[in-house]
Amino acid sequence: MVEQNLHKSTDGQSDQDTMQLAWLMVGGGALVSIYLLIKRNYNSFSWLIPIGMIASGIGLYMNERQKHITQTGDQIMAQLDELDPLARAEVIKYMADQEKERRLK
Repeated sequence: MVEQNLHKSTDGQSDQDTMQLAWLMVGGGALVSIYLLIKRNYNSFSWLIPIGMIASGIGLYMNERQKHITQTGDQIMAQLDELDPLARAEVIKYMADQEKERRLK
C-alpha cells in the first residue's frame, strides 16, 4: 500500500505523468524557441511563451524530484527508526561504504 501511494501525487496524478508533462513543456518551449529563431523573430513579447514554458517545465520537474527525495528519505528514516542503535549504525555504515565504492569506480 505504501508503494502504491509513492507513485501518486496529492492531486491523484501519477509522478510519471507529471514528469512527462514537465518534459513536454520544456520540449515544447524549446521547439517554439527554435521556430522563433528560424523566423528571426526577436520581439521580446514573442519570447514570453516559450521561456515561460521552459521555466514552468523545469520548475515542475524540480518540484516532483524534491517530493520524491523527501518521500524516499522519510521511508528510509522510518525503517531505520525500527532498528536498535547499533544495527542502525551498521546499516548507515554499510550504505556509506556502498556509495563510496560506487563513486570510486
